[in-house]
Amino acid sequence: MKLRNLTLEGRVLSAPLAGISSSAYRLLARRHGAALVVSEMISAEGLIRGSRKTVAMLRLREPERPVSIQLFGCRPDVLSEACRIVEANGADMIDLNFGCPARKIVNKCGGAALLKDVGLAASLFQAAVNSVSIPVSVKFRSGWDSESNNYIEIGKLAEDSGISMLTLHPRTRACGFRGKSDWQKIHDLKEAVKIPVVGNGDIWTPEDAIEMMKQTDCDLVMIGRAALGAPWIFRRVDSVLRGLPDPGDPTFREKSDVCLEFARLLIEDVGERTGVLQMRKHLAWFTSGWEDIGRFRSMMFSITQYSDITDLFDEYLGSRQKQIA
Repeated sequence: MKLRNLTLEGRVLSAPLAGISSSAYRLLARRHGAALVVSEMISAEGLIRGSRKTVAMLRLREPERPVSIQLFGCRPDVLSEACRIVEANGADMIDLNFGCPARKIVNKCGGAALLKDVGLAASLFQAAVNSVSIPVSVKFRSGWDSESNNYIEIGKLAEDSGISMLTLHPRTRACGFRGKSDWQKIHDLKEAVKIPVVGNGDIWTPEDAIEMMKQTDCDLVMIGRAALGAPWIFRRVDSVLRGLPDPGDPTFREKSDVCLEFARLLIEDVGERTGVLQMRKHLAWFTSGWEDIGRFRSMMFSITQYSDITDLFDEYLGSRQKQIA
């Protein structure tokens, strides 16, 4: 897939997830088969004001590439300057957030709220595209609510403005993440535009990805929540989309090794104390569905250092081997 001066070598992408898609998370996704990784949404206003916390979110590692930085904002002049900062920082691509349903974002006229103002949307698209040489994409929902499914209009407007790729999450802002996403809308968008369309929403298995491709004719698929605690989903989906056998899930030992690798990457970024605290939620995701996990789960909320995590896995895997024996 060629997007301006960027080439993607696969058809499965890692979605931007607020509070999740850090440099460590993105690196793990790339190592496990994602063709492109996208940062969590970053405030354009925060960037141009030089907010230390916001600027720190631009951190990226070379092995993450290709990496896209997602921005949200509602002022064309601010977005334009933020895009230039992102490009200067070394990003391969910029993604515009037109889909976040969170109240604190939409109340500031960001995220999905932008779907209600087509004129402003056009200005933001043009401001972003005209300010950088790297490709710009847009991730958006099908509309604000069931009475305003204007995704075709938004998609065409983006295409006319020079946007390189569209990612549609076919739920309205009012839906949040409830119900099943309407893949027919991805098909309709694909029929309406000539630029690449990425399908997003309710891909939990390789079979889901194949079915989405079949139903919608989309060019690529994007995986979000299904990758929490299971980054190998990218390799599994990539394999089946290439017509290769599904490699399946790794073993318990391999899963624990991946989890520990992720913990080390987080600690490298934010220090041991903060990194270990952040790992608590990831440990819950990594061990979802494991048998006899009660003691592990009860202990993981008291961990304070990396060695606590290794001890938890050693104890659990040791008990499993005894049971098997």
